[in-house]
Amino acid sequence: MTEIVQFVRDMIGILAILGIVIEVTPIKINPFSWIGQRLNKDMKEELTELRRDFEYTKANNMRWEILSFANSCRRGITHSKDEWHHILNIIKEYEEYTKEKKISNGVIEEDSRYLRELYQERNHKNDFFIGGIEHEHSDDHK
Repeated sequence: MTEIVQFVRDMIGILAILGIVIEVTPIKINPFSWIGQRLNKDMKEELTELRRDFEYTKANNMRWEILSFANSCRRGITHSKDEWHHILNIIKEYEEYTKEKKISNGVIEEDSRYLRELYQERNHKNDFFIGGIEHEHSDDHK
């Protein structure tokens, strides 16, 4: 029995010496921080996905607006100067987007070139739609 008591005293002595010599750093555990990081990770992933979807939709809308405007011009529909300025701004924005994303679209590039040339012609002749009801084939109705 005295051996056990002696052993316990020795262990207490060793632990006391180690406690003085070695400083134990407390481990900080914050469950709220861990939960917050998990929620933020999920939210960041969702935001990234939403941003990607938004950019795709925006680019797609610009692309269709350019195609539609070019198509209407080919069908002989006259547009106002404001509509021309709007579509030229859309073309510029779309080109900047495709350059940034390093993508190309030959159809849009051709339609953009066509629209710029047509705008130059219309601007030179001052041939823009000016209010009222446009009669495309007014000579046919006489």
